[in-house]
Amino acid sequence: MGELREIAITKLATVTGIDMNAVAATNLFTVPEGKTCIITHVVIRNASAELDTADFGFGYAAGEADVIAASTLGTGLTAATLYRVLEAANGAIKGVAAEILKIGVDVAQATAATMDVDVFGYLF
Repeated sequence: MGELREIAITKLATVTGIDMNAVAATNLFTVPEGKTCIITHVVIRNASAELDTADFGFGYAAGEADVIAASTLGTGLTAATLYRVLEAANGAIKGVAAEILKIGVDVAQATAATMDVDVFGYLF
């Protein structure tokens, strides 16, 4: 029988303390050699401030929006006890060997803010 992440949707990665007040990309998960990756969803949580200004997306290509399109996805996260599940978009691309899934902040929060991200999906 294969590895759990090859036979079930499972958590592939967790990255904590992502700076949402810096226009930058942060690496989340590297697709292993010889594998293809389907990202089913991400969970954003532990926001240190409401992310109502930050515009961010998730993806492999420049712009980080080919899995989950950039938008103010953190709106409503008004406390660290709240979370949001973001599903992959229709037509999201598959990650192939050695590609890196990233979160890209396109518009900074305009005040100090961080959050944590859990990445879920499977490999084949």
